[in-house]
Amino acid sequence: MPGKHALRWLVGLAAAVVLAAPAMGQAAAPRLATGADGASLLVTFRDAPTEPVVRAALEGLGRIQPAAPEAGIWAVRAPADPALRERALRRPGVESAAWSLARRSDERRGSNQAPVAPPSPLTPVPSAPTDEYFANGRQWALTTPATTWGLDLVGTPPRPRIAILDSGVDSTHPEWSGPNSPLVRPYSAQTGRQSAEDWGKTGHGTHVAGSAAAPINGLGVVGVAPGALGTAEVIPVQISDKDGYSTDETMIKGIRYAVDNGAKVINISAGGVGDSPAFQRIIDWAFARDALIVASVGNDGQDYGAVNYPAGYWNVLGVAAQCSGVVNADCPTPYGLATFSTRNRSVDLVAPGVDIISSVPPRITQGAVSPGYAIKEGTSMATPFVVGVAAEVFAVNPGASAYQVLMQLINTATDMGPRGRDAATGSGLINPRAAITLPLPPDDPYEPNSDIPEVRRAKALSPVATTRGFADGWNDTVDVYPLILRKGQTLRLSARATRARLKLALWPPGTRTITSGSPAAANRGSSGAPRLGYVATRTGRWYVSVRATSGRSPYTLRVGR
Repeated sequence: MPGKHALRWLVGLAAAVVLAAPAMGQAAAPRLATGADGASLLVTFRDAPTEPVVRAALEGLGRIQPAAPEAGIWAVRAPADPALRERALRRPGVESAAWSLARRSDERRGSNQAPVAPPSPLTPVPSAPTDEYFANGRQWALTTPATTWGLDLVGTPPRPRIAILDSGVDSTHPEWSGPNSPLVRPYSAQTGRQSAEDWGKTGHGTHVAGSAAAPINGLGVVGVAPGALGTAEVIPVQISDKDGYSTDETMIKGIRYAVDNGAKVINISAGGVGDSPAFQRIIDWAFARDALIVASVGNDGQDYGAVNYPAGYWNVLGVAAQCSGVVNADCPTPYGLATFSTRNRSVDLVAPGVDIISSVPPRITQGAVSPGYAIKEGTSMATPFVVGVAAEVFAVNPGASAYQVLMQLINTATDMGPRGRDAATGSGLINPRAAITLPLPPDDPYEPNSDIPEVRRAKALSPVATTRGFADGWNDTVDVYPLILRKGQTLRLSARATRARLKLALWPPGTRTITSGSPAAANRGSSGAPRLGYVATRTGRWYVSVRATSGRSPYTLRVGR
């Protein structure tokens, strides 16, 4: 469920958006993404109407383009007039409308690149890769025993496709070229072409791809989930421009393309402030198709703690950055949390994000250790580590849902900060061995169900029913269930959770979203065992919401008369 959407209108934006740095201790304002032909209004329909229906509904608003029509999302290109959004919201079938905002990659720029920590002793592994920086121990995230990654965890059975949504991947790089390259189906959401060469000034996309999936080929580096043609492929999707700027629209188009082309895990090492109903819709659309999105939480821990999107959306894993063994200003504690890593509710996991060596286009000199390889740091670099582990969890659990994999990574993390979940480290440091080898948690067939639009067509609960879910007071705080009531029917609801406080509410037929309006009935407070009774005032499809106000715990919801 997206937060209440707010957008600050900025006057005099240039055709190419430039993000100004916020003042110390002050959150950056959302920035509108504009181009030569104006801005892009992302319109979300209650259903997924056909193109003729959409064009008729939005006629006269501007140039209409598909963004993710399968999810009911269309873009209207027009001058950035605040009144246009209100006009769109009055059109038939429209559920929400929000301007596409600017995002930027979460690489630490201008940081002091410290030397990579000395390699830790390794237990000899049969047929160990000879890839240079793995073999000499400079890939500390893979060779430090504390991270629990091991070669025995990857390759069998083959993992599904990974999509890297970024500046592109350099397909001429020795790591990524040749007849056995794992790169497949490249696409640019910037140009609409079937090409995704890394045109970024820092080689960000090629670096992220290498961390997630560089193949075991005797060259350079090894990825967390090594790529292989035909069995462990990588889809490069170009969403950002040469300066690392992307938009909600290019991200949405990139997610749609990745899912349609078989990606089960999607890496987005970028973000920015300001949320969008359309973006939450595409995330839920992907999640329902068992594609998991992993995103960086941002590098603003030393300045401010604004929520970075898409990491802040429900059903997205937000990743913070862990230090290497080298102590410096960013990393006062070896293998602790980097001081620059953003701290807020969006943090789900921590993963290695400092002193990360990976592939870059050979033209890149910043942080270079040899032609084609460089050291970078940031939550951008931590995200592909989680992506690789998620892909391997899918591999060893055929048929797993995105919900199960997301919960598995959270549940198996190693606590780092204060006991339990916290805003700095989330659920803790990702534990690849536990995540890949332990049984998955039970599936929740109603997920995603954070708001009414997601369950409008879901099967309604029976008049007498019991269902189970997971309450999380930090992330994905609400579950919504539909049920059919007759006028005059008495309804009794009860829920029970052992380690969370819950609040029940009942929403009447016709309610569009639980983010606005008032429920027909609700608990005044919250508890571990709330109850609610109500007599239906009309016949129709009602909605029950279970909100976690604190804690994390499985819960049981009972519906009765």
